[in-house]
Amino acid sequence: MKKKYSSLKKVLKRNGAVVPFDEKRITRAVFKAMNASNEGGEKPAESITAHVLDSLLILKKESKERNFIPSVEQIQDLVENELIANGFIQTAKSYILYRKERSLVREKKGLVPEKLKELVTESKKYFKNSLAEFVYYRTYAKWMDDEGRRETWIETVGRYIDFMKENLGSKLSEKEYEEIRAGILSQNVMPSMRLLQFAGLAARSTNVCSYNCSFIAPKTFQDFAEIMYVSMCGTGVGWSVESENIQALPQIKKQTGKKFPLYTIPDSKEGWADAFSFGLKTWFEGKDVEFDYSLIRSAGSRLKTMGGKSSGPEPLRALIDFSRERILRRQGRRLSNLDAHDIICKIGECVVAGGVRRSAMISLSDLDDEAIRDSKKGQFYLNEAQRMLANNSAVYMEKPSAEQFLDEWIALMKSGSGERGIFNRGGLAKTLPTRRLAQWRNGVYPAFGTNPCGEIILQSKQFCNLSEIVARAEDTEETLLEKAKIATILGTYQSTLTYFPYLSPEWKKNCERERLLGVSITGQWDSKLVRGSEMLEKIKKVINETNKKYAKKFSVAQSTCTTCVKPSGTVSQTVDCASGMHPRHAPYYIRRVRISATDSLFKMLKDQGVPYFPEVGQTTENATTYVLEFPVKAPEGAICKDDVSALDQLEHWKIVKSHYTEHNPSVTISIGEDEWITVANWLYENWDLVGGLSFLPRSNHVYQLAPYEEITKEKYEEMVTKLGELDFSKIITYETKDETEIKKELACVAGVCDVV
Repeated sequence: MKKKYSSLKKVLKRNGAVVPFDEKRITRAVFKAMNASNEGGEKPAESITAHVLDSLLILKKESKERNFIPSVEQIQDLVENELIANGFIQTAKSYILYRKERSLVREKKGLVPEKLKELVTESKKYFKNSLAEFVYYRTYAKWMDDEGRRETWIETVGRYIDFMKENLGSKLSEKEYEEIRAGILSQNVMPSMRLLQFAGLAARSTNVCSYNCSFIAPKTFQDFAEIMYVSMCGTGVGWSVESENIQALPQIKKQTGKKFPLYTIPDSKEGWADAFSFGLKTWFEGKDVEFDYSLIRSAGSRLKTMGGKSSGPEPLRALIDFSRERILRRQGRRLSNLDAHDIICKIGECVVAGGVRRSAMISLSDLDDEAIRDSKKGQFYLNEAQRMLANNSAVYMEKPSAEQFLDEWIALMKSGSGERGIFNRGGLAKTLPTRRLAQWRNGVYPAFGTNPCGEIILQSKQFCNLSEIVARAEDTEETLLEKAKIATILGTYQSTLTYFPYLSPEWKKNCERERLLGVSITGQWDSKLVRGSEMLEKIKKVINETNKKYAKKFSVAQSTCTTCVKPSGTVSQTVDCASGMHPRHAPYYIRRVRISATDSLFKMLKDQGVPYFPEVGQTTENATTYVLEFPVKAPEGAICKDDVSALDQLEHWKIVKSHYTEHNPSVTISIGEDEWITVANWLYENWDLVGGLSFLPRSNHVYQLAPYEEITKEKYEEMVTKLGELDFSKIITYETKDETEIKKELACVAGVCDVV
């Protein structure tokens, strides 16, 4: 502040609080109003501010009060006057209308409670930037009925720890609970984000919703129902449509004309799954049934236990009608593997309908299944849109011939979407830990599968939960090993949650037998130390020692497999680190996020000056989706995407695979136009190790409102200055009912998460 204005030290807020005077707040408010009205700019905004400050000095001089303190209302009145006096008529109109709207909101809702302000302020300390805080409130903050608002970060972590205490009781000391709480709060470690969302009532009713990962090779009608149920619980589902299991389904009988009485579908996860299973069984047996959907809540109704909103009966009706049509056209024959694939994809479509995050999917198929290999050719999304819900991978039982490998590799390269991916089941005997393989004699192992992102190796009907070490540029060996310990305690605790009342007994049996962990390391390209092979070995050693110690404390078996690297899309945005093993976009970049025009968070952030633009092809007058922009800075010394080639990424992957993961390191390798042949050679030479790898063409094409855009340091600093401090406590003045959504998640290709 210029010396002439130094006597303006304080300002009186509407709630009576006196706070330090900050002229930049006036400049920001004027600049935002000018932006919204397409008038003026940064310099005119500074000029208007100077006029307002001059007017305040005159008021101070004329005031009879000894300690004159201007009020917010006085300042806003002066801003209006100066805008009009200086010819910014449209800006003045916008500013007046905005003040009126906010006044009505305040009258209706009252001011933000002091307790909430304190919680938001305290929580803010743990977030590295505004994007991180936004992603948290949008994705993980549950609605609190008793308070009529969303949680804060402190409350979310508190709810997780309370549920942990409910399950473990005195098996951990208060000191240990406090260390774990501090580790999560400070974002040094992360638990299962599914459990972070659902700890409490939802996870109490079924532990399924606390798990990240699952796999099933369906052989019965109930198995299809269980895919639906697990997906509705929010767990990512991997599934197999190999002939070995799909062709175990019975032959479809020809329709006999017999029809069952009307089947009324109960409005619950179990009710939907049972109805679906009943329909499949009925049509396979040559009979028919009509369903009554009248008990199902209408679209948009609140889901009290899981959170989010009901999609209404239409997605279920579409699934049932689709499945009936696919089955009846195969009368007298067996269901094809592709039909089974499409029906399960349709389950995924049913579950994510209405924008509610439920499940990502991966489909494993026989290497020689050409129908599935070609299922995403051309404009498949026009007639077979459900196929977008799953990624497809071919199962390799042994190293393929050069001809086989090149056939699949060329198909993958031409697809542009990285499909079909590679699932190297034959190589697992050489890469899984001996203690896991020792469970099966004579070298005859189960038909292992994987979760949607490929980092966890699972039996059919098995879950795994993830926890995460957040690696930072400033980490030391001591801090990394401490993080490893806490992340392992979290994983070991999560493996004790085996209450699955709806599912067949094999799920509980497999989980309790193996107690799988998935302790991941995210932020690897931010931290030079964590990328060293010796450091990775030390971390793995601490993880296995800690698991052994705490498994004994919790009275469960030691885990047969503990370490992985997950893609970490949304989590990495929340804690501000590079995603898993993926490098950051650039040293400085804009991260763009799509958001609904009706979302209360959007309205609040727009009013606080976050840059926003109508979605491509939409206008301000008709936009249903807007794009928010957040500036992000990588830590000093971070490796960014243009610093590494495809081979650099693969060699780092090999180090992590050889020295750290007992499951898989999951990563998407970006391949340049001139790198496809080199990468193919590398894969073929390292075939026995391969697992958890996905591939996408590296694109340097810059398109309008892309999710990421590199910017200069100067542009970053300018954006940060204009953005200022966002106040998320104000969301309470924008939403009066639960508008949270359990984030929509398409089937990611191993973590290139552009959807946040």
